[in-house]
Parts: sequence; C-alpha cells; structure tokens
Amino acid sequence: MDFGVRVAAVVEREGRLLLVRHQKPDRAPYWVLPGGRLEPGETIPECAAREVAEETGLDARFSGLLYVGEFLREGRHTVDVTVRMTVDKEAEAALGSDPEVAPGSEPTLRELRWVGVEKLEEIGLLPAPLKERLLRDAPGGWAPAEVYLEGGRR
Repeated sequence: MDFGVRVAAVVEREGRLLLVRHQKPDRAPYWVLPGGRLEPGETIPECAAREVAEETGLDARFSGLLYVGEFLREGRHTVDVTVRMTVDKEAEAALGSDPEVAPGSEPTLRELRWVGVEKLEEIGLLPAPLKERLLRDAPGGWAPAEVYLEGGRR
C-alpha cells in the first residue's frame, strides 16, 4: 500500500486564500492549497514552508495546525495535514514550479490566485472535505474548534 503525508498551507491575506491550479496529463485541471508530500526527515512546518516557496515564491512561516484528514482508497492511504502559514504583507506571489516534473516536460502548475470566500464556493478546490471546512470556518478566521476531518474510505 502506498502511504504518504501531504501538507497543505493556508496562506491568507485580507480574507483571501492563496490557491494554485494544477493541470496534469489525463486529468481535469484542479485547484489546491499550496502544498505537497512530506519528505522523510522533514517536519510539517518545514514541508509547508518549502512547498509554499516552490509553488509561489513566498517566504512563509508556520503559525499553527488547522486540520488533519485521511483518505483511504484501494492501494493508497494519505494523511492530509493543513497548516496556517504567514507571509509578509508586501511580498508578491509568483507562480513557481513542481520539482518532480522532469526538465523539458509540460509544467503542472498553471496559475496562482488569491481567492475570497465568495469565489471559493465557485472553485473546484480539492479535497472536497477541506473546501467545505474552509468555507464553514471562514467567518471565524479559520480558527477551527475541531481539526480532524473525516475523509474515510473511498
């Protein structure tokens, strides 16, 4: 069974979240929070900072745990950890790249965008349980009472 931990970062500025759009071969485009797979020996805050830097060019600092979710499907178990990251208000985000994409290949990161809550409802953000919680917790500034998201088996 493939097992992994994915770390996603909530980077918020003036009530808007920073999202990245991926386009992979044989798959419809999708939006996610900046993030990626936790590397062996890497802490969750280190992973989040690295992924934010790779995908958006921003220097981000860990400021807390938001959610933990699990997704199980045939042959795969993924633990999703969503954290809050802080960036300087003046810093400009720029579309980065995915270092796992081979040189000369079509890039998978296609766009980044600051999205307000009203627009978040319209965007196909993955995973869906995370999108639901982000929308639900937005009025409280993403300060959840519960951190475990039941993703369960698929």
